[in-house]
Amino acid sequence: MNKIFPFIACILLMLSSCNSIDEDDRLIYVAPTAVGRCVLIEDFTGQTCLNCPRAALGIEELQKQYGADTVIAVAIHSGPLALKPSASVVGLRTDLGDLYYSHWKVESQPSGLINRKGAPTNDSQWASLVHNELQQQATVNIKLTVSYDATTKRAHVKTAMTSLGAAVSGKLQLWLVEDGIKAIQRMPDGKYNREYIHNHVLRKAINGDWGEDVTLDKTATMEKEADVQIDNGQMAEHMSVVAFVYNDEGVLQVTRQSITKP
Repeated sequence: MNKIFPFIACILLMLSSCNSIDEDDRLIYVAPTAVGRCVLIEDFTGQTCLNCPRAALGIEELQKQYGADTVIAVAIHSGPLALKPSASVVGLRTDLGDLYYSHWKVESQPSGLINRKGAPTNDSQWASLVHNELQQQATVNIKLTVSYDATTKRAHVKTAMTSLGAAVSGKLQLWLVEDGIKAIQRMPDGKYNREYIHNHVLRKAINGDWGEDVTLDKTATMEKEADVQIDNGQMAEHMSVVAFVYNDEGVLQVTRQSITKP
């Protein structure tokens, strides 16, 4: 009996202690992890631009440092230093690229936009600009789902956008880009490399040259769907969709998704 009474007293003490905890104090709220802002580099480039390979190497270094899904690059072949496709040359220049080249008043190449903040800048400034943008918090989250039909060579793109605590108004832009294209490129020594590999090359806009309107209330979600045809000669396994939401303040968030890989 001498052993039983202390045991009972201990049990009563435990129950009393538990009951003394207020209902609101039993659950601890853990705030969701903030979504960091990824960075879009719009690299205005050309196959006869001898300093453009230097800019491409700079992008590779940034992607090694931060991750290729955090620093997302799109090579926009455009302007007088770009080559148009022909029977004898694998040219990567597009009318879409020239439209952007003119709109942003690109004066020299290599030149690029970092999250569409300010005017195009020389590649020597990209590292610091990227670092600054990575410190910002995103106001919208983007999730891409891409399904590809190899028979029809068509991809279906589903984009889900969620505002993160504040209303968002802007545009959703979807681009089709391709990696691993072997094509001629003028190098810094002035010589031409016919075995050069071009990556993240802009091929076409999926939902219009300037995208489509997006308006999100606080913590709201919106979904958009679109289809894109993969042209003959393009390698679906090397292609990705780049999606970003932008407005007059710049790019709010950007992401990418391979067409053939989940």
